[in-house]
Amino acid sequence: MRGRELHPIGRWVGAVLIAPTLLAILGVAAAALSDPTTLAFDNANLWWLGALAPLTGLVVLYGVVRRRSALRRFASAQLAPLLCGRVSPARQITRAALFVLGILFLISAIIGPRWGLYLEKQKVHGVDIVIALDTSRSMLARDVDPNRLERAKRELRQQLTERGVFGGANRLALLAFAGGTSLRLPLTTDHLSFRNKLEQVRVGVVPRGGTAIGKALNAAVDLFAASPPEATKLLLLVTDGEDHEGDAVAVATAAYKEKGIKVYGIGVGDPASTAGAQVPFSEGSAAQPLLHDGQIVFSKVDVAGLRAVAEAGGGEYAPIEAFSRLVGKIANMKGTELTTEERTRRRPQYQWFLAVGLVLLLIEASMSEVRSTPSDESQRIWQQEAVGV
Repeated sequence: MRGRELHPIGRWVGAVLIAPTLLAILGVAAAALSDPTTLAFDNANLWWLGALAPLTGLVVLYGVVRRRSALRRFASAQLAPLLCGRVSPARQITRAALFVLGILFLISAIIGPRWGLYLEKQKVHGVDIVIALDTSRSMLARDVDPNRLERAKRELRQQLTERGVFGGANRLALLAFAGGTSLRLPLTTDHLSFRNKLEQVRVGVVPRGGTAIGKALNAAVDLFAASPPEATKLLLLVTDGEDHEGDAVAVATAAYKEKGIKVYGIGVGDPASTAGAQVPFSEGSAAQPLLHDGQIVFSKVDVAGLRAVAEAGGGEYAPIEAFSRLVGKIANMKGTELTTEERTRRRPQYQWFLAVGLVLLLIEASMSEVRSTPSDESQRIWQQEAVGV
């Protein structure tokens, strides 16, 4: 039994390198071709760990080559069969293949595949927050970069969704207003939907022009009808403060005293500008100002008016530049149980891969590489060669 017979490289390569690599490729192909709505992974970013299986096979092959070389140097062709007569090449290859496959299945368990949908009821604890966003034409003024509306949307997006200050449990609602109101999103824990709806808000989504803060407050109060009585209810009024109806303070007072809704005024615009900023005729037309009776229309943020509304509503005023500070303060408020939601989940399936991997490694560890008795054929070959000598 020579080294090439004890360690047949072709069979080793097929068992510990080619077979595991093909299995890994088939798994990746199946995942890529499957429906993404039914298959997901807990740690998809760890897909590169799959390369450890063929690397393990290469390490095993390197050990095989070293053993062949050592056997060739240590023993003669006549002595090798006697020394290795009890060694079973098939068992050695099987053990190595089981080890590499066990590693591959454990890596699959770490990546965490999920499939099979089910409904899960989950209680939602947090704060109910309605954002009333001014979409009147004055929000196109460019006294803040790039304009008032885009600056407000950027801050809302960053503070409420990207930075996760509020967390996923709080419910958010979006209301656009000008001379009238337009509900863009009711109270929901789906912050991705909130962000998408926020990006779609433009000047003109509310057909009626002007600015009616009182109507916006009343519409926002109606959105809290589904909130539990003990819930923390916050209304963020994001606007330049121009009000053409003048009943906002009374509405904010009633909302706070009768409904327990706190109103926070978020001023968008540059209060340092004495005359205010020119209002463009339309979005993207900064060079063409809006005219009224032949006069250029200017708009200035009404800090005093917004502060009065916020104080009447039990909240406080903050300029858009200090919005992050206000959000941090709100985030520390006590949350309550808001609702119970049914959410679609995918069942975790990692346990099957983990079980198969552990079983393979257990079989590999308990399997012996040697026969119970020496190979008669090996002894006969050695004896014949010895007599010939």
